[in-house]
Amino acid sequence: MTTEEKLSFFRELINCSYPLYHWDFDASLNLVSTNWQKDLFAGDFFAYMGFRERIQQFLADGKRTPVIIEAESNLLWIAGFVFSDMQPASCHLIGPVLGGRDTPMLIRKKLDSFELTAKLRATIFKIFEEVPVIPTNILNQYAVMLHYCLNREKHSLHDVTYLNTAHSPAPASRMGNPGHGGIWLAEQTLCKMLENGDPRYREALEQSFSLSDGVKADSGDSLRNKKNNCIVLLTLCSRSCIRGGLPPAIAYDLNDYYAQKFEACNSITELNDLSLAMLDDYVGRMQDMKNSSSVSAAILSSCEYIRTHITESLSIGELANRTGYSEYYFSHKFKKEMGCSVNDYILKEKLEQAKLLLAGTADSIQSISDSLAFSNRSYFYSCFQKHIGMSPSEYRKQNGKL
Repeated sequence: MTTEEKLSFFRELINCSYPLYHWDFDASLNLVSTNWQKDLFAGDFFAYMGFRERIQQFLADGKRTPVIIEAESNLLWIAGFVFSDMQPASCHLIGPVLGGRDTPMLIRKKLDSFELTAKLRATIFKIFEEVPVIPTNILNQYAVMLHYCLNREKHSLHDVTYLNTAHSPAPASRMGNPGHGGIWLAEQTLCKMLENGDPRYREALEQSFSLSDGVKADSGDSLRNKKNNCIVLLTLCSRSCIRGGLPPAIAYDLNDYYAQKFEACNSITELNDLSLAMLDDYVGRMQDMKNSSSVSAAILSSCEYIRTHITESLSIGELANRTGYSEYYFSHKFKKEMGCSVNDYILKEKLEQAKLLLAGTADSIQSISDSLAFSNRSYFYSCFQKHIGMSPSEYRKQNGKL
């Protein structure tokens, strides 16, 4: 298929769900064609929206990620680029959309700040009323798919870059789907990774955001909604790190600092940038704290390996080989530093994961037992009963989130 054929097919697909328009530009960002018939957003679109220099700088930096551009009033467009020999050959926009349900009152207030005739004001407001609201998780998925359509390059949702005229690009947040059981499980996984200072937390963050569009209370202001979601994420992060050993005084001070910073943000792009900086700050402090603890690097590495391979059959011999120690020395060192035996630690981590799966999924108990490499269901039952104080089925009945 030619680029034009792929673009046409992609546009037909997304138009099955939302009435979106498109603009096609050449390598110099000159308009080539569009199906937009209204005067607003027509003509030299990039120039009067103030995006020409931002996009040119983005391309000059050699970046090749999916892009969403953000204008005032929370208007968003998906932007895709065709590259030839690493150079941009064309640019394609799809939109406009609203990332949140901006109320007519907010739009009217914005229009009131300009000296417009009553007719022009009514015309512009009518156009805004026709702009569809698309959850950010869906919009980011469209951006990733458009980039793949044009360049056959796969990206994850956290690779999406937001551009606006006031702030530097930042990876976008990912959200959407009301399946609360899946949300809870993904959220607990994220909290556990933050608690452990795991640098791969962004993978869990993407999974969590792909399931939920955040707080369901809609203020009617998409920027306010985004701030609310960022503050919820901040609270989860702060409490998780306290559980992981970060002194509460430090965690609360950071919480207050970033909450004020979130409130001062003026765009979704700025909020995305700050939220990732906040998470990196907390996780970095957790890593520094753990690295300076009395537990050696070899044992910390073994604990991390156990957590990330908890669905596999783990042996002391295998863990000892990874550290270069003998089984006897490794077992003795592990118990001295961690306060429990290797096998007890492995069992504890397996049971923690089992609790998450029992509460957050509809997987059968047999399936959970098998996925965590217990020798049989009976052994899983007896271990769970002994250490948790109730059977797996009782735990699910009391704590199920589905």
